[in-house]
Amino acid sequence: MARRNWDSTAFLDLLFNALLGFVFLFIVAFALVEVDRKQGDIKTKAEFVITVTWDLDNSDDVDTWLQDPADATVWFQNKEMGLMHLDRDDLGNKNDTYHLPDGTTVQYPYNQEITTIRGIIPGMWILNLHMYNKRRPEPANVNVEMVKLNPSHRVIFVKDFVMEKRGQEVTVCRFEMNPGGEIVSMDELKTSVAGDHLGSSF
Repeated sequence: MARRNWDSTAFLDLLFNALLGFVFLFIVAFALVEVDRKQGDIKTKAEFVITVTWDLDNSDDVDTWLQDPADATVWFQNKEMGLMHLDRDDLGNKNDTYHLPDGTTVQYPYNQEITTIRGIIPGMWILNLHMYNKRRPEPANVNVEMVKLNPSHRVIFVKDFVMEKRGQEVTVCRFEMNPGGEIVSMDELKTSVAGDHLGSSF
């Protein structure tokens, strides 16, 4: 009886195709890691910093509202949206006491909210202040500063406002950003942002 010779061609083809598929999956996985890394770079690089500060030891709750040209809005219930990030929702002196493990307390009497813009979106931006809670009869003196960080530190504006009642909304400015990240125009045309989210109760 004649002996059959085993043909390994089919096995080698299968092995080669499996190897080829593995290499393809490795390349795809590597590309995805690179995309994630680039996106991470965008999120961690701040282009603009907006600082809102009001009276020391003031119990009033002043909120920062920022809306980008795509109508995305960052505020205390939505602290990260698009290329914007609200670092801290300051509640006046309500959240200024910190309890340490040894039982002692630390007071932080400063009222300040910091918002960052971490990328360039051309178009009109809107920056507003809103008095969420007015806890004392005296007006609150609010200072707003916007700084451009790249390619070098530059103050765009410093403005002062007096806020007197709960629900008061103030348009700090509307500013237009070009594709290069430069502010090409600015105005104070009153535009409600907080009211659209909080409703008529404010």
